[in-house]
Amino acid sequence: MRCWILLLAFALAVPAFAQEPPALPVPVEPAPAPATVDDAATTATAAPAPVPMEWLRKTEPDTVVCPFRGVIDYDDGEIECGLIQVPENREVAGSRTIELHYVRLVATGKDKDGKDIAKHDDPVIYLTGGPGVGADYYVGKLKDHHLLGQRDLYILEQRGIGNSSAFCPFFSTRNRAAQVHDNFDAHLRTQYEQARACVASATGQGIDMRGYNTFENARDVRALRMALGFERWNVWGISYGSVLAQALAKIDADGIKAMVIDGIVPLDIGDLMRVPSWYMRDLDKLTALCDAQPGCRDAYPDQPARYLAAIQSVLDQPFALTVKAGEMYPDGKAYVFADVVAGLPFMTLYEQSGHPAIPAMIEGLTRAVERRDETLFKAIAVSAGIGPTGETYGAGMALAIHCQDGYASGMARSFDQESAAHPVLTSVMYGSRAVAVEMAAACAAAGLPDRDPAQYAPLRSDLPIVVANGAWDPVTPTPLADYVVASLGNARLVEFPHAGHGPTRSLKCGGEFLNKFFDDPTAPLDMKCVEEGEEKAHYIAPYYESAAVPRAIVMLDEDKKSLLPHG
Repeated sequence: MRCWILLLAFALAVPAFAQEPPALPVPVEPAPAPATVDDAATTATAAPAPVPMEWLRKTEPDTVVCPFRGVIDYDDGEIECGLIQVPENREVAGSRTIELHYVRLVATGKDKDGKDIAKHDDPVIYLTGGPGVGADYYVGKLKDHHLLGQRDLYILEQRGIGNSSAFCPFFSTRNRAAQVHDNFDAHLRTQYEQARACVASATGQGIDMRGYNTFENARDVRALRMALGFERWNVWGISYGSVLAQALAKIDADGIKAMVIDGIVPLDIGDLMRVPSWYMRDLDKLTALCDAQPGCRDAYPDQPARYLAAIQSVLDQPFALTVKAGEMYPDGKAYVFADVVAGLPFMTLYEQSGHPAIPAMIEGLTRAVERRDETLFKAIAVSAGIGPTGETYGAGMALAIHCQDGYASGMARSFDQESAAHPVLTSVMYGSRAVAVEMAAACAAAGLPDRDPAQYAPLRSDLPIVVANGAWDPVTPTPLADYVVASLGNARLVEFPHAGHGPTRSLKCGGEFLNKFFDDPTAPLDMKCVEEGEEKAHYIAPYYESAAVPRAIVMLDEDKKSLLPHG
């Protein structure tokens, strides 16, 4: 899953990454220079109990032709789609109706070798990440997952996303000229303007953004179960889907047979917002493993110090670039900030398949900064304008959740501690202290303060739960899983030693691991996938440098005809 917390950490600097689309969800108005984090802390509002109101507005779902037909390759009968109608805000009497899109991936009855196996009648609901990523991304990722050998897999496109009553579709592309700035803090504050436009547009459409929070999402999952007629089903959630699973277990425990949560986000956030510390944790591990491989150690001497120095260098002096004027850069000016230098290796840590290249990637970025080589960074800047911008990402929904669920205020609270421990990484991930504090305070100004923290208290449950985590997860690392497991009476923690973010989805053996647990949630876990699913990374070394690819990207942007002799 493209990681949802990176939305807060790196804003719009990188056009795409492994798990989540980029967009820094911040609220409408910047606070007037708050002096302290406490000053900026929002006043939590008690979450009222749902008013007496039907969970569904229709008792039967409607079937529809899948909206991604022709884009995702599948045969008739393999994938089905439908719609349900629910209240937008069950905590407000008379709330309007919204329509939610869901997908059914039909069990194949085949094992990984193509042999016939028995199908099971207890389906799995997959809780998606972000928050805000559209269902089509997960359908593409999961349509060949081995879980489908035995069980149907349902995906609910969460409210405010894609084909589920989405709003603010131009969150990241509206008024591009006003988004280009020559300093990092101004670049981050651009999000205020995008959020202001989103809230104004949503309000004008009659959208109640207070209804876009994790507990309303959980009520939607319960509504889907009821609409489909399942007494119980299995729950599988990764990243934001893991926190949604914890909320679902609070409001629909009787509807859950067993649960797997992966890439853990604590329901009460906990230490989630210590992203600089978590990134440094992986960089330290990377250094130790590289030093243990002679080729890597010799190829990249003193890399950690040089890399942090390179990030600081771009914090002090961003790359100011002249590019072809167009939709992305109307004035022909582009700026690349230090979040790109920090963010590209960070994002590569998500998928273990990219781990062998990380030291070489860091070396390439570091050398380019040390030489002030504009070719690479110009290619990164113009690549944002190559290809379509249409997406199913629900930026408005993400904005509302990040405010009301406490992520923006959590970042402000963690700033001082993180800055003291990791000043360079904190500066590049959060910006200045003033920016971090403004972002938190602005949520309340938008009418989206933190919800009642009592509702978000850690889950206490005796449901059979597997808590999974990749040992190299850079954003939801195992210490967060340890924290969540402590309050669960019937949970088992498994750490995949060489994996990144979401190993139960990304590893080929993940489907077998899940099916064996769902077959008998009380049985000892089959640890073969955990122990043998992935080998430790063997790093690419030495680093061979070539400007061919970035030069080609720049030429593609400036003059497509010039690519022929270059090729």
